[in-house]
Amino acid sequence: MKTLNTYALLLLAVLLAGCSSKKPIQQAPQAVQTQKIHVDRTTSTGGLRFSAVVTPDAQVPLSFRIPGYVVSLKQVRGEDARMRDLAEGDRIGRGAVLVHIRAAEYDDRVQQATSHAAAAEAVAEKARLDFERATRLYETQSITKPDFDAARAQYDASQNEVKAARAATSEAKTSLGDTSLIAPFDGDIVKKSVELGAFVGPGVPVLAMAKTDIVKIVIGVPDTSVRLIKLGQPVEVAVDAFPTRTFKARISRMASAADATTRNFEVEVAIPNRDHLLKVGMIGSLQLPATEGETRQSSLQVPLSAIVQATNGKYGVFVVSASNGGQVAMLRHIEVGRVIGTDIGITGGLGVGDEVITTGANLLKDGQRVEVIP
Repeated sequence: MKTLNTYALLLLAVLLAGCSSKKPIQQAPQAVQTQKIHVDRTTSTGGLRFSAVVTPDAQVPLSFRIPGYVVSLKQVRGEDARMRDLAEGDRIGRGAVLVHIRAAEYDDRVQQATSHAAAAEAVAEKARLDFERATRLYETQSITKPDFDAARAQYDASQNEVKAARAATSEAKTSLGDTSLIAPFDGDIVKKSVELGAFVGPGVPVLAMAKTDIVKIVIGVPDTSVRLIKLGQPVEVAVDAFPTRTFKARISRMASAADATTRNFEVEVAIPNRDHLLKVGMIGSLQLPATEGETRQSSLQVPLSAIVQATNGKYGVFVVSASNGGQVAMLRHIEVGRVIGTDIGITGGLGVGDEVITTGANLLKDGQRVEVIP
């Protein structure tokens, strides 16, 4: 019996030793995206650089006031010299008829309203003659006061009927005219949501037109810089789509109060676009003068998404570092500067060439394995 217990204890010891020798399960590396730190040459030469989307000088949705079925769209000549329906990107002149809806029922309403107005006018004319005759008879006391009052009431009612009939006729003619959608200004079609045969409802936008002879970009400028610019000030705008040229522009509007969230002042820059090279949605950027206290330390910038909360209320970023097991994320304490758009200046803790994790940083721990994905 004692021997059996000894064998059992030995077997248990062997099993425990085998369990303890198993390696811990390795956690899969966290997928992240990175960005290498480089010098922002624009900032280092003294100034703040801003980027924004090119927008039209004005853009309006176009809709019908009345419902109906689309029976025709404006015809334009395509690149193949054939005529085609109006499409997005077409340039249209003011007063052009863009879309027609079926007008037959509205024309019938005009005819009906015109007939009612003519009948009301005939009744009113008879009432006028009766009232004039009643007036003469009443003056000679040939009719009683109630008869005179009845003639006058009939005349007044007939005049009101004429006014109502004429108003109905005017409304019917207006509705008939509204079966055509007219271009309110010279501009480009930037959106189209209607086709031949479709039913359109009142107030539902079918097209959108934009004025693009002048385009603009709107940027948020911090209070330390907004005092250095003024209305009408000339600036040069660079557009990503045209890397070899710049566009002359001017400051056209400045907000009188800062945005409650960003604390930046909205500044609008107008860019002449007579040749219509600039399209809505392109990315434009410009440089504004630097503040007196600005230093070159703010030339290093990272996206705001890379910033994480470190110890003692400070900030940090995760930098990709190589190790024997692959790549790992190492927490680096940093000193932050001014926020510029979606980036933030780094005044200490990073150097040119550091590979900073920009996507997935808030999910990491110091020393965690990572896999950089494009």
